Amino acid sequence: MRRLLTIFLTLAFVAVSCGPSRHAIHIEMRYPSKSGLDLSGKTVSVVYLENDDEQSNQFNEGVADAFAYALEKDYGTGEGSVGIYRMRVEDGADYSDSDFMLGLLVDTDADVVFLFDTLKFGPTLNDGSTQFTMALYTFDGMDKDEKVRTYKGTSNAVLADGAAKSGTTVASSFTSQWKNEQFSLMYFDNEKWYKALDSAEAYDWKGAIDMWLALMSSNDPLRRSCAAYNIATACFMLADYDLAAEWLDYSDKVNKLTHSDNLRKRINERKKS
Repeated sequence: MRRLLTIFLTLAFVAVSCGPSRHAIHIEMRYPSKSGLDLSGKTVSVVYLENDDEQSNQFNEGVADAFAYALEKDYGTGEGSVGIYRMRVEDGADYSDSDFMLGLLVDTDADVVFLFDTLKFGPTLNDGSTQFTMALYTFDGMDKDEKVRTYKGTSNAVLADGAAKSGTTVASSFTSQWKNEQFSLMYFDNEKWYKALDSAEAYDWKGAIDMWLALMSSNDPLRRSCAAYNIATACFMLADYDLAAEWLDYSDKVNKLTHSDNLRKRINERKKS
């Protein structure tokens, strides 16, 4: 009896030791801006209006420059990637009209266009700053709603040098939000699995995918499922959510893992946004 129990425990230990292990990886994930607008992977142009007030024109130009620079810095698209254009104000023009903004989108060859209207000035305050009201219109050509969003606000600044600060402040509503999140990757006690994890830790997701694809040739369904699950996670990191869902479907079909439902929830949420 004792011998049988010993054999059973030995077999159980072997079964556990041959099973997969979980590796937790912590990553700063990008989410849409406070405005709800997601500019990731999109080309952007900024247009500012001019009238006969030279001081207003200079301030608007400074706002547009700072706004564009803040977007370039946040989305990592490089200096000059956000085109800046000036346009003469048109009497009777409706900048909240989608057809008008679509025309600007085509003219500036962008996916998203921002339009800064001319300023409306208020009183000069005791500290030397001037109160002003700003209107900003934006149109996302990749948005199915094809709707112009309008943002208005009142602030104050010293017009001689406050444009850059104002532009940066406005841009903060359109820059990314970042959240620290934990993801799971599966591995086995094998050098090839460890190398794939090393690539993932270095954010070399394409390199990791190549290694996990090679591991898909295993005759063990559990190993194939783990490799497919990891590939799905990597595709999620690369923002290819449809492909991520396909690989997760395959993983579930072969041998559904404990962490599958959580990853699928994340994929579905990203596909909806």
